[in-house]
Amino acid sequence: MEWVRHEVPPKNPSAVYSVRIPADRIEQLRRVATERGVQPTALIRAWVLAQLDAADQGDERKREWEQEVRATVVRLKELLDGAPLADTA
Repeated sequence: MEWVRHEVPPKNPSAVYSVRIPADRIEQLRRVATERGVQPTALIRAWVLAQLDAADQGDERKREWEQEVRATVVRLKELLDGAPLADTA
């Protein structure tokens, strides 16, 4: 009989990334993690992912704002093009 290894790929593959944290802040990290009932690595991961999500949301809002400004400029130009010229004399 021949055995075949069955490997299930992870649903959400992850990668290891090394981060340098000043030695004097490690104890603070451990304390905060303990207060929240999580491991320090889980806390770091949550913080990094939250910041990445916030950065993406900020970029999306910036794009929306730019589109709104462009649409407003176009509408103002349309209104000005149809309006009689003001007397500047």
